[in-house]
Amino acid sequence: MTNGANPLVEKIVNKVRDIPPLPHAVVKALELIRDARSNASDVVKVVSLDQGLTAKVLKLANSAYYGYSKRISTLSEAIVILGFKTLKSLLLASSVYNLMNKELDGYALEKGELWRHSVCAAFVARYTALKIRYRDEEEAFIAGLMHDIGKIVLSQYVKFGYTLIEKAVNERKIPFMDAEKEIFGVDHAEVGMKIAEKWNFPESLVEAIGYHHKPEMAERHPTLAGITHVADAICLMMGIGLGVDGLLYPLNGEVLEKIGLSDGIDNLIMEVSDMIASGDMELEV
Repeated sequence: MTNGANPLVEKIVNKVRDIPPLPHAVVKALELIRDARSNASDVVKVVSLDQGLTAKVLKLANSAYYGYSKRISTLSEAIVILGFKTLKSLLLASSVYNLMNKELDGYALEKGELWRHSVCAAFVARYTALKIRYRDEEEAFIAGLMHDIGKIVLSQYVKFGYTLIEKAVNERKIPFMDAEKEIFGVDHAEVGMKIAEKWNFPESLVEAIGYHHKPEMAERHPTLAGITHVADAICLMMGIGLGVDGLLYPLNGEVLEKIGLSDGIDNLIMEVSDMIASGDMELEV
């Protein structure tokens, strides 16, 4: 990210600092999940202290996507049936819902549209990860869910600088985020990277969020960045959470082959369309 010499950049970075931390129960639960010495009862004990969080996790666990005929009524059942990795995704999804379900005037996203787009990207990222046999499909889910988190901070600046952004995009045919960077000193992906760092996300997720529009720049975890890029692009192509900038990001065709989708994304789009039509890609908190 650009250094603090630019006062506007410093102001935006300060806004990132104002983003609330993840709930204590989530932070502690994630630590326990990463700790090989922990067991399910340790995690249940921590999460169950937060009744609101527990209710949200159980609601997500019973969503149509997981499709279990028997209702999951306890955290212990959720862990047994879904596993630690999926529980981690549910904990993070329940924690960021209120942040991401807001209206974002700057990007012309109505209430719920950023969440809808992020959920779409999360499911497509997970599906793509399974398709190419990526090592951790739940990590891909989280990257897809969080990729646009920077928009919640940058939205107010985009709202007032939109005329300048539009002029740069139209006259010089540059991507929307390049215009963001030019005018504000940062773009929404960089801001998202800063939020991910604040929340102590692993380096792989920080990189995927920061380079989801330019996956070729990811040095350590290019496959995850590529999966996130493709998932975002597919959801935008399908018109999910477009906003004013949705069609102004180029798809990096080389990434498809690099992550193992050498036959293109047409089949993937059709498969995703079927999932949406069946109602399998909905997460209501």
